[in-house]
This record gives sequence, structure tokens and C-alpha cells, in this order.
Amino acid sequence: MQKKRSRSNVMNFAAFICFLLALGMIIFLRLSQMESVLQWYQKYTDALSSFEQWIQKYGATWYSVLIILANFMLKAVIPWFPLSCICVACGVLFPAYLAIPINTVGAALLFTIKYFWGKKYGGGNAEKLLAKNEKAEQLVERSKIGSAVVLFFLRFFPCIPINSVSRLYGTSDIGYWKYLIVSLLGFSYKLFSYTIIGRSVYDPMSASFLLPFILLFILSGLVLLAFNGVVSLSKGEISLN
Repeated sequence: MQKKRSRSNVMNFAAFICFLLALGMIIFLRLSQMESVLQWYQKYTDALSSFEQWIQKYGATWYSVLIILANFMLKAVIPWFPLSCICVACGVLFPAYLAIPINTVGAALLFTIKYFWGKKYGGGNAEKLLAKNEKAEQLVERSKIGSAVVLFFLRFFPCIPINSVSRLYGTSDIGYWKYLIVSLLGFSYKLFSYTIIGRSVYDPMSASFLLPFILLFILSGLVLLAFNGVVSLSKGEISLN
């Protein structure tokens, strides 16, 4: 019972922190519109504008696209910096109408590599952990429709290892194209948010920079609470009666 309470409390606390961070961002966004803050911030806008022009002139090249895609693929085989950093970097280098497609292709490459890796070599540590939880194993290995629904939320859910999920689904009966489409749909809100953050890094006090953070924190908090409720319900920790 103590372990159940501990898990539930940790997830609730994590959700609370997400909401608190979102509130902090909202307050900061409101303060950033004050006249005195805008006057102070004006001193840095020229430097940020020059940096943006320099990046667009020397950084936004086809070589940069290849490097970004290479980093997505490296992320599939060796420990690398967070996927969010790659998406943000792409947003820094390219306008949104290019950065989003590039990041989408990169994410598709990453999902594909680990999916077929799982098909050939098995689900790895994720499969071993899943085998210890019969209900979770049945949930993932049920019909293809069920697997797709679970996959969507695994991609949507914050902090779940992307590579582990991809490799695990490589061992399931879900078809590749369904797997890829559902994975991209589930990951799309994070991919879009990270890209817009990168695109707006030249104006860090703008709504376009801060709003994606606010939405990410709020959605993460809601998903944590929802997941905690589902787990508690499935384990009989809470009752609907």
C-alpha cells in the first residue's frame, strides 16, 4: 500500500510542478509586456536580430539538413542529447515551414530504425519490464487497433523513452505504416512545440516563444494526472462506486 501511495504521490507532485511552471511562464509573459521591461529588453533586440540574420545566411544550408537528419539517426543507435534539442536546433536554423517537415522526416527515421531493430533483436529492456506486469503486457499486445491507441498515448505522454517504445512495438503485430503514422501523430504536438520554440529563440520574451512551453507544461501535467488515475483505477486503488 505504501508503494502504491508513493507512486501516486510522485506522479501527482510531478503534475503539480508542471502546472506551477506553466503558471510561472504565464506570469513572466504578462510581466514581459510591461513598458519598463520592454524598454530594458529593447537593448538586446538588435543583437538578437543580427544573430538571426547570421544564422539564416551561414547556418541554413543543405549540409545543416543532413547533419540534423544524421543526429536523428544517431539518436537511434547511441545515447545522444535529447530529441527536443535536435528539434529546437532545426527550428533555430530554418523557418517553420521548412523546420517542421525536416523534424518530421527525422522523427520518422528514428521511429523506423528502432522499429525494425525491435523486429530483428527483440524489445530489449522494455520487453523484460513489460513481462513483469501482466496487465500492461496484455494492453500492448492486444488487437492492432488497441495497440495503435496505446502507442498514440505512449508517444504523447512526456518522459517515456522514445527508443524503448519503438523497439517494443517492433515486436508487436502492428503494421509498420500504422505504427509510423500513429507515432508521428502522437509525437506531433511535441515536435511542433519544440520547433516553434527554436524558431522564436531570437525573441525569448515573445508569446511565440513562451506559449509552447506553457502548453507543454499544462499538457504534461494533465497527461500525468490522467495516467495516474488510469493506473490507480486498474489496480483497484480507486473505485467508481
